[in-house]
Amino acid sequence: MDKKGTPPLSKGFRNEMLRIILLNHLGRHSGYPYELLKAIECKKVFIFEGLTKNDLYNAINSMEKQGFIKSRIVMKGAKVQKHYYLTAKGRKVVLASRKAMVNSFTEVKKMMSEM
Repeated sequence: MDKKGTPPLSKGFRNEMLRIILLNHLGRHSGYPYELLKAIECKKVFIFEGLTKNDLYNAINSMEKQGFIKSRIVMKGAKVQKHYYLTAKGRKVVLASRKAMVNSFTEVKKMMSEM
């Protein structure tokens, strides 16, 4: 248990949840890493407490290598930003993850009603 009495989650689970949330976010609109980090931080999800830029960049690099996201350079005045967006393969992952999540919650609800 951590200081708040929350059971610890594995780093692998945390990383996969980060990837799913990033893919869902990018499914709505493209974004650059700082914006993505702030979007996650503002949700105040307990499993992402202490999320670092390195965690985010590792997730982004992994998803880009897998072909779930791509990047493009965007000029914002004199600044250069690398924006990420979903690929068709990434959209399939988002849809499959949503379906799996709905099925999981349905199963949990069923288990709880039987107890």
